[in-house]
Amino acid sequence: MPDLSTQSSAYFHRVVLHAIIVLSIGLIAGLMLTFSLLDAVNLWPLPVWEVSIPGSDRGWATAHVGGILNGILLIALINLATKLELSERDFRLGSWSLIITGWANTIFYWAGNLAPNRGLSVDDTIYGSADIWGAIAFLSGGGGMFFTFFVMYLLGRAAMRKC
Repeated sequence: MPDLSTQSSAYFHRVVLHAIIVLSIGLIAGLMLTFSLLDAVNLWPLPVWEVSIPGSDRGWATAHVGGILNGILLIALINLATKLELSERDFRLGSWSLIITGWANTIFYWAGNLAPNRGLSVDDTIYGSADIWGAIAFLSGGGGMFFTFFVMYLLGRAAMRKC
């Protein structure tokens, strides 16, 4: 890693910490997928608890893979940011944008799995009716998308300067 200022180094480590948490939540979604597939919590050698896990198998698989990939994305992009010689301001803004991206997507995956309309709208869709989980998922994912595009702009602009 190039020599970062103390402030940039703190932001770098903050993004990595959030990335690890987001990735870990993706791993937890993998457990939820297992329990959903089995219709039970089965942790040997403990007794099996027959339970109905909310959400769908597809939704848990998406939250599992999406969470892991979002964690990896944050780690990859913050490492890229150190190579592009961003200004302190752009590094700080990009760091917060990455953190918001990771959490917005995590909330989208989990809330969307609980929503009849898959969180694709605050209104009814062809997939189901609107509810609070759909609104939370849609607003989180939709709002986070702007931060994702913003950090892509910052990184792309810095890369173009190097060409």
